[in-house]
Amino acid sequence: MEVNKLSRRDIIKKGTLGAVALSTIPLAGFADTNENVNLEAKADDYWKNKSAFITGGARGIGLAGAVELAKKGVNITLFDIAEEIDGVNYALATENDLAFAKKTIETLGVKCITIKGDVRNSKSLKSAVSQAVKTFGSLDFLIVNAGVTQVGLIDYFPDNEVQVVNDINVVGPIRTVQAVLPQMRKQKFGRIVFVSSQLGRMGNNYFPVYASTKWAVIGLTKSIASLVAAENITSNVICPGIVNTKLVDNEYFLKGMSPENPTMDALNKMVKQWSPMKTGILKPENIGTMISRFFDEEMSLITGEVI
Repeated sequence: MEVNKLSRRDIIKKGTLGAVALSTIPLAGFADTNENVNLEAKADDYWKNKSAFITGGARGIGLAGAVELAKKGVNITLFDIAEEIDGVNYALATENDLAFAKKTIETLGVKCITIKGDVRNSKSLKSAVSQAVKTFGSLDFLIVNAGVTQVGLIDYFPDNEVQVVNDINVVGPIRTVQAVLPQMRKQKFGRIVFVSSQLGRMGNNYFPVYASTKWAVIGLTKSIASLVAAENITSNVICPGIVNTKLVDNEYFLKGMSPENPTMDALNKMVKQWSPMKTGILKPENIGTMISRFFDEEMSLITGEVI
C-alpha cells in the first residue's frame, strides 16, 4: 500500500513506521476516512458550549489566553479591576481596555461579557462567577492571571507595596479558586491554569517580593491539583519569562531593569543574553497558546504540572 493512501488507522496498525518516519508524512497524504471526520467532530463537540473565566483579562497574557480559547469556540468572561491601585507603580488596565478586549473576543464569533472586579474581594469574585454561569450555563475553564509586579531591592519596599503585591498575587488566586471551585465540582469538570513566572522557580535580587508570590502560586497550583484530581478537575501552572505587556513596557519597570537606557530595545538585548534560546522578550500570544494547550481534551490526565 502506498504511503499517500494510508489512513491513520492503517499506519497505527502497521506499527512499523517510527515516530520520526510518521512525522515526515504530510497530513494531506492521509485518506479522508470517516474516522478522521469523526475525530474532528468529537473535537468540535468538546469545545461546544463551554465558557472560560479569566482574571486580569483586559489586556496582556489574560487577553491572549482568552483569544486562543475564543478561536476554539469558547465563550469568555473577562474579569479585571480596570482602575489604578495604590501601591502599584505603573498604569493598570482601564475600562477602555476592557471594552476593547470584549470587541476583540466578539470578532471571533463567540459571546463575551466583561466584569469590573477585584480579585482581593471574595464578594466581587463570587458575584462575577454567578453572572458568568447564569449567562453561559457553565464555567469550564479558569485562567488565574491577575497580578502585579515590583522592581527593587528588598530594603526599599514600603509596607503598602509589600502588602498589595501579596494581596493581589497570592490572596487573589486563592479567592479566585474559592469562588470558582464549587461550580466546577457541581459540573464534575474543570480545567484551571495559573500564571506564575520564571521567578517562581528562582530567586532574584531585584524582584524579592514578587518572586516570593510567584513561588506561592506554584504551591497553590499543586495543592489544588491534589485536592480535586478525583473530580475531573485539573490544575496546572505556566511560568513565563519577560513578556511584552504593559506590566513590562512602562517607565517604572524599564528604569528598574535598565536605568541608563530604559527602553524595550535595551531590555530585549538583556533578555537575549539571559535566554538559553536567545529568543528575547516573548509575545503575549506565545503564552496564550501554551495556556490553551492545558485545556485540550488530550490533557485531561495532566495535573499539578509546571511549564
